[in-house]
Amino acid sequence: MRHFVANVATYTIAVLLVLGSALFAWMRSAQLVLTNEHSALARYEPAPAHAFEWRELGEHSYARNCQNCHGREGQGWDEYPGLTDTARLFAAPGGREYLVALHLHGLTSPRWGAPMPPMGHLQDVELAAVLNHVLTHFGNTPPAGTRLYVPEDIAALRGQKRSPWEVNALRPGGHAQGPEE
Repeated sequence: MRHFVANVATYTIAVLLVLGSALFAWMRSAQLVLTNEHSALARYEPAPAHAFEWRELGEHSYARNCQNCHGREGQGWDEYPGLTDTARLFAAPGGREYLVALHLHGLTSPRWGAPMPPMGHLQDVELAAVLNHVLTHFGNTPPAGTRLYVPEDIAALRGQKRSPWEVNALRPGGHAQGPEE
């Protein structure tokens, strides 16, 4: 009788472990999340009477999405450009729209060996925050009197369909000709 009870207990534990593993595998394959990204980002959305609080979100978003290629201090490396010239691009005619298109649609250019992937998966609030972070860090200073990005700026340009090569043609100051430029 003792062996019977031990066997029942052993098989019960084994069945529970298999069922738990199957449930966990289903949750992972279904990408089941306990929090909604939209809800988490909503706390950064500006209320009509309040300013856009982007600093914390921009710093965290840069670390998650940009730092791998552009470096912790925006210095770039190898085939990935540094970000010290971003404020100049922002201030140039068409630069404001170029920077948004660059992030929404990606960039392919003979200037750099590695293409920039599109970051269209970022919501408007997060993309505005990370652009503002780059524009105020890494030696960048936006021109006095210019307005930084707000989520509405991103939303207004999100619907455009552009290829990464078309984005390269939008670059202020002419097309990227090659690494020596």
